[in-house]
Amino acid sequence: MSARISWWLGTLALGALALCAQELPPALPSSTFGGSVDVRVVNVEAVVTDAKGERVRGLSANDLVLEVDGQAVPIEYFSEMDGGRAASPPPAPATAEAAPPPAPSQALVGRSLLVFIDDLFSIGKQRDRMLDALERDLKLLQPEDRMAIVAFFGGRVDVLSGWTGDRAALAAALQAARKRPSRGNKAMAERREKIEDDIFVREALAASDPDGGDNNSFAGARGFDGVLSAPVGQGMPALESRVNKVSQAAIAAMNALTPPTGRRALLIYSGGWPSAGFSVPLALAASRLGYTVYPVDVQGIDTTMVVNDASLNYSVADGYISSPWQRESQYGMELLARITGGKAILNTAGRDALGRVMEDTGSYYWLGFTPKWKGDDRYHTVRVKARRKGLTVRSKRGVFDFSHATQAAMAAQGILLVGGDAQTKRLVIEVEPQSRQAKTFEAAVTVAIPLADLTPVEQGGKWQVEATLSTASMDKTGSFSDLTEVPIHLTLPEKPAPDAVARYHVKMKLRRIQQRLMVTVRDPLGGAAVWGETEIAP
Repeated sequence: MSARISWWLGTLALGALALCAQELPPALPSSTFGGSVDVRVVNVEAVVTDAKGERVRGLSANDLVLEVDGQAVPIEYFSEMDGGRAASPPPAPATAEAAPPPAPSQALVGRSLLVFIDDLFSIGKQRDRMLDALERDLKLLQPEDRMAIVAFFGGRVDVLSGWTGDRAALAAALQAARKRPSRGNKAMAERREKIEDDIFVREALAASDPDGGDNNSFAGARGFDGVLSAPVGQGMPALESRVNKVSQAAIAAMNALTPPTGRRALLIYSGGWPSAGFSVPLALAASRLGYTVYPVDVQGIDTTMVVNDASLNYSVADGYISSPWQRESQYGMELLARITGGKAILNTAGRDALGRVMEDTGSYYWLGFTPKWKGDDRYHTVRVKARRKGLTVRSKRGVFDFSHATQAAMAAQGILLVGGDAQTKRLVIEVEPQSRQAKTFEAAVTVAIPLADLTPVEQGGKWQVEATLSTASMDKTGSFSDLTEVPIHLTLPEKPAPDAVARYHVKMKLRRIQQRLMVTVRDPLGGAAVWGETEIAP
């Protein structure tokens, strides 16, 4: 059960923030935090193929049309990438003040490959076979490529390897991954239980059919027509909860691990999920953070859920060799890949997953445009089309224009689930329990915020400082609370000194259980964020 946080906040009172001096390290540059997003230029990687599925090379920006929200927009930056190098230099900016091209003209562009291992829905032996193949193919990495490996079992995201091109270190991380526990068998047991329930309903409906229809006809059982046509994961709250955790963990990993420059790709190794719709939030976040997603189906062809069983007194017509679960799961993987411009690696293709990703990210067209968006959490469709008939373009399908509050929430979740950089751990959190009840207790929480990490703005002879404070907690079972965001506004008579600290005071109502409280403070102007955490054992 999640450790919920109940805030007693209201408006920020005059004494809720107090200034004081404290010895602190130098201020951090805004680029040190992984969750910051450059909103000036949006990059779109596009793969163009002909009618035979062969890559088409040698196109120029004039051969393609870039549409945003259904309207054609100028392609401000363009490069054809081949083997990690720009085959054609991008055009010069229209004005001297324009931002530099996002793609280098001749320098090698490495890949940043984030490997996410879903231990919640993977069966150990199936997962390990795919990780064996991944370790075998590490030799395909080029000197300019980098890889990071993380795994998720339901609590925090475990970073098995940070960004590195060291094949020996990556191999060691994959060996450690193969020793981890997995919960795929639990998901399989729940699937079997659901199938048995469906069989029971089917037999009951058939036996009570007053029209005398066959065992698959439910014309006479009004009100039950949709029982067996419900989505695979419907009515399985435990599975749905774990699916949401996987999505949150993958988003957190992308936010917390700042990749090197270059082409970003996310490889998700999983046994599949019961709901295809779960992939949409993950895909939207990946697109905004510049990741192309390649889901890898570790189970191969699913033979564990046999449709026709010897114990049945009838046969069930099904024109597929795969189970309904696998069809739903693979559709979700296809959807996740399609939204981000990637490819789903299904069935036995996972044994060559890295090779397929390396090939797919080796040659493409790199387009860039500067949107005039407002940071209002709107989704903007993006389409790249070829002017020449017979050509097909594969690219991301849209970009979510995250607001500062959403970015702060994602950044906080990244720190909560993955952990933050020690350099940015600059918040001091004090918790003083006050009153206790049977299952909850009240606590006075004070957060010391170094103002050197925020951007002061002079207005009307005074200095304004704004920030977003986000909080969440995780209990000893790995369950975490919803994120809570609080806007902070501070007016100062003069520019804050380098060692100035604002103390934020708040009363909180917490469950009486051991938990870890995490707080982040994000600068909406500079994009930097600092964080802190403390253990609470009431």
